[in-house]
Amino acid sequence: MNRFSRRRLLGAGGVTVALPFLESLLPKSARAQATGTPPRRVIWVFTANGDQESRRFSTKHETNFVLDEFLAPYQAQRADMLFVEGVNKYHGRLPQGQRADGHQQGGSALAPWRSGSGSFPIGGAPGQTIGYVMGPSIDRAIGERVQTENPSVRFAHFNFRVGDRGNNIWNQHSHRGPQGTQNPIPPETDPFAAYTRIFASVDPTARAAALRRLTMRQSALDAVKAELAELGPKLSVDDRRRLDLHAESVREIERSLSGMAAQVPQCTTFPTGAALDPYNAANWWEMGRLFSKISAMAFACDLTRSINFNWSGNTSDRIYRELGHTEGHHTTSHDSSATAFTRIRQIIRTLHQRTVDGLYAELRAIPEGNGESVYDNTLVMHWSELSQGDTHGNSNNLVMFGGGAKKIFRTGRYVNLAGQQRNSFSDLLVYCFHYMGFTNVTSFGEPLLSQGGLPPGLV
Repeated sequence: MNRFSRRRLLGAGGVTVALPFLESLLPKSARAQATGTPPRRVIWVFTANGDQESRRFSTKHETNFVLDEFLAPYQAQRADMLFVEGVNKYHGRLPQGQRADGHQQGGSALAPWRSGSGSFPIGGAPGQTIGYVMGPSIDRAIGERVQTENPSVRFAHFNFRVGDRGNNIWNQHSHRGPQGTQNPIPPETDPFAAYTRIFASVDPTARAAALRRLTMRQSALDAVKAELAELGPKLSVDDRRRLDLHAESVREIERSLSGMAAQVPQCTTFPTGAALDPYNAANWWEMGRLFSKISAMAFACDLTRSINFNWSGNTSDRIYRELGHTEGHHTTSHDSSATAFTRIRQIIRTLHQRTVDGLYAELRAIPEGNGESVYDNTLVMHWSELSQGDTHGNSNNLVMFGGGAKKIFRTGRYVNLAGQQRNSFSDLLVYCFHYMGFTNVTSFGEPLLSQGGLPPGLV
């Protein structure tokens, strides 16, 4: 082979040798997504004070169910969702002195452990006091497992709450643990401060720079392809066969480059807008929108894979004046009148609509390659501390799964677990571990709150 031909073949080989280093072209925080399947994430979305059990569905059927008034915001995406009714928290099994008020114990349901001693009065039980639960919440437990397997994930979890900054047993849902200890985690309530802390290390130019480098590498590859084509007529039949094999390797590199360009994550910073008082009731919905945007982008940047998102704390008594209400949410939830339930349905519908328009929309807006978005790889679990406020019930809870739920559950369905042998809330949480790849987890929390196995008929 002459020097002209040899030089060109060596040039083609040089690109082949360079392939293992392509990962370095991407932003450091995004290499995991770009070199394989996007990571899975999970976010728990809380709304306070229960709902109206009799008005969740106007028709109950596994697939032909009809969403009633306050669940109507999910109609457009019901095919992606699983609606599970009849979920029991079984808090009545806990011994007296280790069980708090329905709101208090229910608000700790992501940390399904006994309550320890403390100085907080138990609602409805004069003279009795209680403390925080004795173990970790699932958002923290999953986040720690993720970090153990993926040290590059910077934050174990995020804990966000819209509303006031006061913290106590009535409004803290996240707990650090370990089992046997009381260790509540105060939520972040100021999205502006949270944004500054979380995105301090994110380079907003990294994505553009990565795409430029990939484009330059593609141009170099195009030049090599042209040289290979020029060599073809000059070679013998045997050499042309060898060249064809080498050309196939070049085509594989080209396909890899193309795929990487499509998967460069949309990780960047974003404008938060004018600074507002996060504790002014008039800014409530804007704070929820900002936390939703922070959550979605934090997932896209792979800064965390676990988020505890709360529209408020337990017993939230926010007055929804924008809906024409004059009494607080918690106060209204303990009124059994038709007027009160009309207002409860308005509140819950509005919170769900804001979740769809905010969090779900933000998750969908960030592509991840292969025609998917962050939404498709994020399990969203909706829950409340009670099933219904005026009864303090916790035996007929509604739990909804959305986003990437179809990757573990059979979605587009309604399932009623009432009367089932296995229908506990803590056991249902185990599916979140399984979605995240931790299939060795078979139980989570206090054994008294478990039914001893996963709720059936969901996957």
